[in-house]
Amino acid sequence: MESKGALLTVAIPLIVCKVWFAILLLTYAPTRDGMVWIAATHWPLVIVIGLLIYPGVATFRLLRARARRQQLQRSEFIVAEAESDVQCSALWETVSRLEGGSSGRIDNR
Repeated sequence: MESKGALLTVAIPLIVCKVWFAILLLTYAPTRDGMVWIAATHWPLVIVIGLLIYPGVATFRLLRARARRQQLQRSEFIVAEAESDVQCSALWETVSRLEGGSSGRIDNR
């Protein structure tokens, strides 16, 4: 298979049509023969979906964990602008007090 996209392009519409046909058949002709026919023709689909549930859940959890990790890494190194302004002004006030005035000039006496 050349690519996963080609497989999904063919498989997804086929699965959707199979499920839709089964729903229509059970809605308009809910007989024992219809159930037997659906069971006989759809059993591979049931097995495949059953086998894909576990990897699907694992992939979902992995993607969610990676997104959370990336969010935590970003938040670790990004300082919010409001915080930096408060820190900067507090630092400026401290330096100004230590220098002896608020003008920002250094007097070398």
